[in-house]
Amino acid sequence: MKVTYPAVFHEDERGGYFIDFPDVENAFTEGETIQESLEMAQEVLGSILAISYIEKGAELPEITPIKQIETDEKSFTTLITAEPLRYVKDSKTVRKNVTIPEWLVKKAEKAQINFSETLTEALFKKLEG
Repeated sequence: MKVTYPAVFHEDERGGYFIDFPDVENAFTEGETIQESLEMAQEVLGSILAISYIEKGAELPEITPIKQIETDEKSFTTLITAEPLRYVKDSKTVRKNVTIPEWLVKKAEKAQINFSETLTEALFKKLEG
């Protein structure tokens, strides 16, 4: 399951960046370069959503449209995508047998779709919805 939230990158005096997520409480990090900052932002977003929301059974925060986020001239907003299920502790997997129409299996296999990942994402989305 991938999620995308807006992040605000604030340039600091030494040339690095402080990053925060307006929609996700306690999600902030920093980096020295844009590349490092993007990677750090992805990590913190995934881990905070896993620990503070998914593991506690809470709904994920609503996402503010990026155009609604105001910044100053030393800051910019971008979207960060993360996979919070990677960070869920004790995320033991269980084998389940399912019945799927044969034509759909063939089509999905041709498209190289991961059945387990797809079912996990669909169940999570259905339960969150």
